[in-house]
Amino acid sequence: MRKLPGGADLIRLRKVAPDLDGRPNPLALLDGAAVCPVNGNLVTTGDDYDAWRHTLERTVRKELERSWRVFTRDPAASFTIAADSDEALRILATTEAQQSSRMQSLGVNFILNDENCAAFYRSLVRNGVASGYAIVSALTVGEEVAATLLGVRNGSRYVMIRISNAGDKWSNCSPGRLIIERTMAALHKQGVREFDFSIGNYAYKRRFGVKRLPLLDISAALSWRGLPRALRDRAAQELRRYPKLATYLKRALGKPPSREES
Repeated sequence: MRKLPGGADLIRLRKVAPDLDGRPNPLALLDGAAVCPVNGNLVTTGDDYDAWRHTLERTVRKELERSWRVFTRDPAASFTIAADSDEALRILATTEAQQSSRMQSLGVNFILNDENCAAFYRSLVRNGVASGYAIVSALTVGEEVAATLLGVRNGSRYVMIRISNAGDKWSNCSPGRLIIERTMAALHKQGVREFDFSIGNYAYKRRFGVKRLPLLDISAALSWRGLPRALRDRAAQELRRYPKLATYLKRALGKPPSREES
């Protein structure tokens, strides 16, 4: 990177996996690598999906079964995985609207629908569905979309990226959890065995029995101009060793608390 036209002063990577396809990630060996404050969440089902389902708490299994029964009382109710980019883009438009509505109700600054972010996800879907890399699934009742899920697949691993639901109208069938389970079941039949729920230690993920995966942050100065930022990153990494102090400083700086569920 130092040899690039114009050069580079700093390299900064966030949420880096320490392993890739079962092999050590060479980036994890860099001197500037440190433990990330967030972690990944992974479910490994094995070859027998029903056997995995029975590892879940009984109340979770029964709730998923009940949710599907309630949802499918309407004869027009169905689960679908988009077969082409046009269908996938229509579902993604619903994802954008549902997520925006949810974040506004929470008073959260929502950036995923900003011009650059929205263009990225639309490009991902437009160019990735045909190859099977981008997976867009939905729970629908006729023309109405109750829940959506966007993820990417690489071999036997699937990573969830964006999830949404239509809110109170469908709350009696837990559409968020239901779209996850239906998608997992469908992709398992296609050979997927690892389901990455991404970052965020929310209660709904724990109900699926996720295992936490450590992630890394990497920050390295490539010139003297990048040194101050690299030192700042290192100081922040050291501060994480003192959670109470870190929490106090966040409050003092007016940063909002995490929305993760306890």
